[in-house]
Amino acid sequence: MTNSSFDALIIGGGPAGCSCALWLKHLGLKPLIIEKSDRLGGLQNESPYPNIWILGQSYRNGRAFAASVEKQIKVEKIATQFRAQVESLSFSQANQKFVANLSGFKKSKTLEASFIVLATGVKPRTGGLTPSPEVLIGPGDHIETASYRGKRVAILGGGDNAFENYQFIKKKKPKSIKIFARNVRAQFSFVKKVKSGDLRVGQYDVDIDGKKVNGEVFDSIVVMYGWQGVNALEGIVSLNMRNGFVETDYLRRTSHENIYAIGEVSQSAHPCCVTAMADGIIAAKDIQTRIDQVRVAQQLKLK
Repeated sequence: MTNSSFDALIIGGGPAGCSCALWLKHLGLKPLIIEKSDRLGGLQNESPYPNIWILGQSYRNGRAFAASVEKQIKVEKIATQFRAQVESLSFSQANQKFVANLSGFKKSKTLEASFIVLATGVKPRTGGLTPSPEVLIGPGDHIETASYRGKRVAILGGGDNAFENYQFIKKKKPKSIKIFARNVRAQFSFVKKVKSGDLRVGQYDVDIDGKKVNGEVFDSIVVMYGWQGVNALEGIVSLNMRNGFVETDYLRRTSHENIYAIGEVSQSAHPCCVTAMADGIIAAKDIQTRIDQVRVAQQLKLK
């Protein structure tokens, strides 16, 4: 027996999941956001940087943007379950609904929904390295709060994050700073700001125990190897994956009937808050269309 029934269970309360929930609500449907932490906003909660790329939000940093997202979801009275994760998931052919059991409670909580939306975002790729005070992996608060003054810093990676953080760390007055990139993928505007001699392109070796890159000793090693999707349904439901991300079609439908993947977990063409929120809209509209088709058919039978 289920405790509650929803049109869609949205796993993940970042910009993608909250956007999807907001649109579903205003389309007349009943969503529930399932968030494993105690707050909404996703990785924006870990970002101290201004959102200069989000129209109308340039005066807010990531944390402020996340707070505004949570406030709007609360004002809209959209159902949210914090500190919870999907423990098991099955599909009833009889009523064409999913039955999900959530962990994080004294007793397992059971919910019912017509659709599942996976919006669990990404986590930094580690390259097999273990984070420590000397090995910092991925962008975020830990990069901002670390001390670099007078230190020798190595940045590993060739994407935008590596080159952006080069500029940020350089302002902290390190003794030296070098980027090691097997290939450069960053945009030209970032690359051209790197001081001559601070960029090494090609293969390199990392000795974490000795804190060495290509035999050169560093005090801090900053790892910017990009991202991989966080598939919260791994081991529960089989979904087609590609390069560490959930594979979807243009409507954000996955290989499993009635399951969607939106935002960075599905590797958008250009992953960011704006495209993540757009993914939420695309999925919400498709869910509304499919539900309405069933309702219209049922209504016509009554006439």
